[in-house]
Amino acid sequence: MVNKKLLLVEDSEPLRNVLAEKLADEHFDVLTAGGGEEGIKIAQEQKPDIIITDIVMFPVDGLEMAKRIRESGEWGEKVRIIALTNQNSSEEEKRLASLRLDAYLVKAETSLDGVVSLVKNIFTHKNA
Repeated sequence: MVNKKLLLVEDSEPLRNVLAEKLADEHFDVLTAGGGEEGIKIAQEQKPDIIITDIVMFPVDGLEMAKRIRESGEWGEKVRIIALTNQNSSEEEKRLASLRLDAYLVKAETSLDGVVSLVKNIFTHKNA
């Protein structure tokens, strides 16, 4: 079985490194990016099976990145996207609706193991 390819986009290097290591320990092929612009480039080149992205990043935030990926064609429309954020506001939730995210996780309420479990669950129940 081929390892599932995952793109982790997070501007906090310590968090990115720890989460990438946990995901790699579960046999995911982990690609990383430090921001939205880099994330778009890697996503379009590598076509990962799933993208986990922070929301608050500059200059391109995770929602803008997800929007551009969704608009990039057939792969972009179907790729699984999970948002990780410290924000929990109704205004942000409105921006999220059109992006068809698989999950929206608030960092303070979600453990790293919880993120890994969710990713494993998405792949277990994916119809492909």
